[in-house]
Amino acid sequence: MSAQVPIRQRGPGFALTVLTVAAAVLVSAPTALAAPAASALSQAAASPIAASAVAASQFTATPVPTIAGIPQAGRRLTASPGTWKPAPVALSYRWMVGGVTVPGATASVFTPSNTHVGKRVTVTVTGTKAGYQTVSKASAPTRLVAPATIAVGASPRKLVVTADGRWAYVANSGAGTVSVISAATGRVVATVPVGGNPIGLAVSANQKQLFVSSCTDLKVYAVNIASNTVAYSFKTGTCGDLVATPDGKSLYIGNSPTLTEITVVTIASRSLAEPIFAFASVSELTPSADQTKVYVSNGDDYSILIVDTATNRLLTKRFTTSHPPVASAPSPDGKTVYASLGRDLFTGPSNAVEVIDIATNRVRASIAINAPGDLEVSPDGSKLYVLSRDDNTIVTVSTATNRVLSRIPVGRAPSSLAVTPDGRKVGIVNSGDNTVSVLPVF
Repeated sequence: MSAQVPIRQRGPGFALTVLTVAAAVLVSAPTALAAPAASALSQAAASPIAASAVAASQFTATPVPTIAGIPQAGRRLTASPGTWKPAPVALSYRWMVGGVTVPGATASVFTPSNTHVGKRVTVTVTGTKAGYQTVSKASAPTRLVAPATIAVGASPRKLVVTADGRWAYVANSGAGTVSVISAATGRVVATVPVGGNPIGLAVSANQKQLFVSSCTDLKVYAVNIASNTVAYSFKTGTCGDLVATPDGKSLYIGNSPTLTEITVVTIASRSLAEPIFAFASVSELTPSADQTKVYVSNGDDYSILIVDTATNRLLTKRFTTSHPPVASAPSPDGKTVYASLGRDLFTGPSNAVEVIDIATNRVRASIAINAPGDLEVSPDGSKLYVLSRDDNTIVTVSTATNRVLSRIPVGRAPSSLAVTPDGRKVGIVNSGDNTVSVLPVF
């Protein structure tokens, strides 16, 4: 007969019961059963097959991609991913502009649009391969995206836009022509041959004629806007910047820097009237928004003069600048005039645009811009656009704060700019590239 013999507990939590049946003794010990399971897991972890399932292999080469091409609206950029190893590696692309992913831009090539102007482009390349960890590498950012350009004639100098915003005209001084650009399509629709080397342009008050000032033959050419043909021409004995008076009767011609007067042409008789004496070199003429006044940049006298177009006379009011003004632009409300300043013989360049209060004749602010050139205020008066000649950029300034909002690259040697009447585009003449940049305004 079997008997159950109790045995004392030998440690905390350990109970042992012995059951004797004849000569057999059965022992129950739960803690001893866990040891084989732990040993089995340890052996599985040491297996090479199991390890490969946990950690994927690493690529031996994951180069940083580069971007080839010129960052400009309408021009294609190409991603160069480099050589990923071990080959073959499946590569995918993701383009970003201004830090934002461009929807659908997943090919190895990408063409920036007008909406990307003034922003930087990057591309991220991702490599995938079975059994390997997925890796993504981003390129360095490009330069700021430049505006799209339109090819025109050799050595373009001046740009004007008609009052209805339909047509833009470019004086090509090196080609003896005028390019006619459709503002709607951004294409040259005609090239008008004129004599000499045209440098000045002005649209007549009735928007039916384009006047062209040429230096080689010292003539003014009248181009019929409807037919894009020269209607007539006449000798003036001088050449320079052009302004048409709002009454349709006269033309002002800003003479070369060695002369000190503004030539006045009577359009109906194609003859010279009494000139306007500026008493110092005249470098640039800019009409006010209502065309009733013309602002004259007077370099030698360090001042900006004002001509009354109703009387063809200088007003007594003038504005003094700290350096020789090379260009000026009045605000549409007539309260402010902006002056791009050039180089002083003794103190050197100013690298500034001065903001002058017309009522008080005081400089309210000075805006730092390297070698400022032609400038213009937007039709709504909210922005000032300035060409930086040495930096080959167009600088946008807030007129409310006089702070620079952006500096966007354009072509080489920018010489002239014009804002469309609706304020949505700015055209920039690039004399060094024989192009016109078209900056969209957002």
